[in-house]
Parts: sequence; C-alpha cells; structure tokens
Amino acid sequence: MMEQLEHRVIKLELRVEDHADDLKRLQDISDSLKKSLQGIEKTLAQIKWIAIGIIVAYAWQTLGFEKIVKVFL
Repeated sequence: MMEQLEHRVIKLELRVEDHADDLKRLQDISDSLKKSLQGIEKTLAQIKWIAIGIIVAYAWQTLGFEKIVKVFL
C-alpha cells in the first residue's frame, strides 16, 4: 500500500514538472508572438503614413496649394 502511494506521488511530481516546463515554453512563445505583433503594428503604422503622404502629394500636384487650402479652410 505504501509503495503504491509513493509510486503515485512520484508520478504526480513528474507530471507537475512536465507541466511547469510546458508552461514556460508557452510563456516564451507568448512573448515571442507579442514582439512579432508589435513589429507588425509598427510596419502597418508606417504604411498608413506613407499612404497619407502619397495622397497629400498627389492632391498637391493635382489641385495645387491654393485649392487644397480652400478645401480644408
């Protein structure tokens, strides 16, 4: 009886260690994904401002400065 209980406790300890290792790996993956998402967000923000700049430059060339000022004021 005691031997069986000891065996079960050892088995549980090993399982807890495995779960701790799995949790650590998942936390590392989560950190990596957070960094990747931050990089993607930064790139998207840059694309947005480039697109806005292109639109403003195109409007500037097409309409001219005076018409753009009249539209916004």
